[in-house]
Amino acid sequence: MRKLLFPSILLWVLALNVSCLKSMEAEKTSQAAITSFVVGYYNVKFHDINYHRHDTVINIREGGVMYPMTIDQINNRIFNVDSLAFGSQVNAVTTSVGATGTVFYSYKDGQDTTTYLWSSSDSIDFTRPIVFGAVSSDGKYRRYYNVELNVRTVFPDSMHWSKAYGIGFTGLDKACAAILNDTLYNLGIDSGGNLNVECRNISSGNWTAATQVNGVPASGWTGVLVSFDGRLYSQWGTTVYGSSNGTDWTQAKSGIKCLMQVGPNESCLWALSVDGKIMNTSDMTEWTELGPAPAEFPDSASVTLSYPLSTNPSIIRTVLVGQGKDSGYASIWTILSTDSVWSRIDMPSNTELRLLSLDNGAVIRYDGSLFAFGAGLEGFRQSNDNGVTWYVCDSYAEDYSSWNRYMQFPSGLKGYDGSFSYAVDSLGAIWIMTSGGQVWRGAITRLDKQGK
Repeated sequence: MRKLLFPSILLWVLALNVSCLKSMEAEKTSQAAITSFVVGYYNVKFHDINYHRHDTVINIREGGVMYPMTIDQINNRIFNVDSLAFGSQVNAVTTSVGATGTVFYSYKDGQDTTTYLWSSSDSIDFTRPIVFGAVSSDGKYRRYYNVELNVRTVFPDSMHWSKAYGIGFTGLDKACAAILNDTLYNLGIDSGGNLNVECRNISSGNWTAATQVNGVPASGWTGVLVSFDGRLYSQWGTTVYGSSNGTDWTQAKSGIKCLMQVGPNESCLWALSVDGKIMNTSDMTEWTELGPAPAEFPDSASVTLSYPLSTNPSIIRTVLVGQGKDSGYASIWTILSTDSVWSRIDMPSNTELRLLSLDNGAVIRYDGSLFAFGAGLEGFRQSNDNGVTWYVCDSYAEDYSSWNRYMQFPSGLKGYDGSFSYAVDSLGAIWIMTSGGQVWRGAITRLDKQGK
């Protein structure tokens, strides 16, 4: 690092560029600009858990070439559009700078007023405000650039939960939830044994008062709520009813033994008829029969989740997770949009990788994976292979697996043994509503559109 003082020392520095041999004398110009800017290597501080299950810190080496710097020649700015990883240590970083003219820099925090002649070996502190500049070879022109090295302020994979979403929420027993037109509906039984609905906008606002539903039988509700094709659907006995507001219901389809729960934005709704036929529909008007259900096909409390194949987005895979019959484990099936027959997924020989039958359970698709959780809300199980194997999202794992230590329930919710309902919204969040009146919203930081 060399100090650069204007103007006398500047002229001396420029003179160094002139050869003592007149035949080799360089032509001087009035051009000055920084044309390229690359940050060197630095450490990223990463919080991990060691084999004693204690917090520890490790440093990961990264190169700034992974984060291209943009040079705005109009507004005289140099910055990185993609922020460096959370925990990046940028207080002593080398740089590679290309320029027309001689490069210099100075800090603008008032601690040091010296101007330095830039060198590729200089350790530069980018935690301080800094200006880079270029001076023309004839010493007549200088150009200054404000340099911003942006670093993420939060870890993008962290899971953040908030409880500040329950104003006006009373809680319903054996409830189920769904989101329609950016409104979260929670359908369940009140203390008097009546079926009620509570709702709120997912972005803002308080919960509406619980309202008793009408247009449906007094008994026979199966505890399923589906948002599909612009309406809500639920089942009483063997009849499916539809509603646009969660309060007023009318008959939509009869002869149904089991209406399958679906994930958000599904284009196909599945059901099992009273005579054991597998059926689907894309509009709740025209239904297609795929023939008799196999003997082990789930006939209650099932969830279907559909998503495109990574290798061919035009083909849709649907995974069904239902209660197994007398096995103690969930029964998982799959079908492609190009097929007409469901196939059962064989359970792995390692019983620890199987998904247990879920008591008051939930299965969602979130962040490109399948997640399951049940009564007690002790933790998530994650599947990255379309439901074949399920790994516990533990804070520490001895062997490599698809475990995700960031997918954890908040301490205020973990261990809750009452009934609960859940939903995944369009803003990247998971909602959990308990019969005891709690409302929690959790989201991975990089997916949370409402938090941005």
